[in-house]
Amino acid sequence: MFKDYKDEIILTLLIIIISPILIYLDLFDLIYNFTRAHEEYQLGQYFIIFISILIALALYSFKKVKDLNNIKKELILNHETDSLTSLKNRTAFLQYNENKYKYVILLNIIDFSVFNKYLGFKKADKLLVLVANELKKIVKENTDEELFRIYGDEFAFYSNHNNVTELLRTIKLTFEKKSFTLDNYEFTIHLNLAYSSTYPKYLTAVSALHFARNSIHKSIYNYTEELDSKSDSLKMLHTLKEGFSSNNVIPVYQAIYDNASKTTYKYEALVRIKQEDTLISPYFFIDVAKKFKLYHKITEEILKHTFEDFKDISDEFSINLSYIDIINANTNKYIFKMLEANPQVAKRLTIEFLETENIMNYEILIQFTEQIRKFGAKIAIDDFGSGYSNWNNVLKLRPDFIKIDGSLIQNLLNNQDNINIIKLIVEFSKINNIKTVAEFVDNDKLAELIIELGIDYSQGYLYAQPKEKHLIWNT
Repeated sequence: MFKDYKDEIILTLLIIIISPILIYLDLFDLIYNFTRAHEEYQLGQYFIIFISILIALALYSFKKVKDLNNIKKELILNHETDSLTSLKNRTAFLQYNENKYKYVILLNIIDFSVFNKYLGFKKADKLLVLVANELKKIVKENTDEELFRIYGDEFAFYSNHNNVTELLRTIKLTFEKKSFTLDNYEFTIHLNLAYSSTYPKYLTAVSALHFARNSIHKSIYNYTEELDSKSDSLKMLHTLKEGFSSNNVIPVYQAIYDNASKTTYKYEALVRIKQEDTLISPYFFIDVAKKFKLYHKITEEILKHTFEDFKDISDEFSINLSYIDIINANTNKYIFKMLEANPQVAKRLTIEFLETENIMNYEILIQFTEQIRKFGAKIAIDDFGSGYSNWNNVLKLRPDFIKIDGSLIQNLLNNQDNINIIKLIVEFSKINNIKTVAEFVDNDKLAELIIELGIDYSQGYLYAQPKEKHLIWNT
């Protein structure tokens, strides 16, 4: 209780102490003579007490102003400091004059959501603090600049470095050589980096980071106006429509490797828009296609191209279908039209369904799978294990293949939790006579572990990149 009135108690004590001091000091005579000269006002010693009060109030006011300044500084510090990592935050970052620096540089952790998902938020936060401290140290050593946490797994700093590309390569390489230990698990973490010298630098760097996050080729991006044009919905809509009219919405094919025979088992068809010598990833146009109700046309184009491509090729292949393809009456009709017109091709087809999609009615999906099986086609569940998998519904579909979600595979090494999940999926699949496929296999150690865990097939850049038909079969 007394703490709440500390300053007021001090003020009262000051008045009590100052009054006798003023009376005792030589100043008393001056004050006394002044009061005698103005006796008609009856000032007397009450005037001395009044002076004491004024002095005490002045001191009190001085202390309050000082306290307010300290509180203000503390509030500003808290407002500009990230509570988790203790780095300065986005507010502090944006208060800098970016024109004093040549570049704004952004960094983000690749797929940190996986750590949140499998470690839980509290443990993932501990890991993020370790990462932030290491990044801060590396940035300081290489640039002498301050690192900021923008939000989530995204960080930033300013730079006037002459060779920014080489700087970012050094930061990325140095950081990714480090490992982080948490609860006896060792993690290696990878970075996306983006930079911009184009005003407004922060916003254009954000645009570049957007591309880095979703690129399958590059993890360091420089902002260019070309990037912005690719992210513009209306321009992408135009690109998509041009692709349809010029027959350039095409499939590329990625080989799926048989871990037992050490040979290519089949190919997965993946959609791209061909624009001169560039193949545009679906990341840039799938959402636009859905927004403008053109998604069904993509499915129809891929079906048309793949059936034509595999008409004279004996290999097996797979295509991706979504729940919205199946419930779309026109698309559904087109699928069965292609199966009926190409019975020999249909026997080599596997249709992959996304396990994570918002499937409203499994009965519709079950009926669809029963119909396509009549043509000899097989069924695969894609991205299995990425969500709260309903294994009972999976059994109802009776898939021939389960493709294990890439986020589990990418973080498999030195991660016993993921290894245990994979073991469970493999055991479940073997009991139910379902073959398993590992996605995103990109290094030898991971490939060896996948084989050791008993996964039947592997797919990833270690074995093959997605390519156009003529680059695979030379036709």
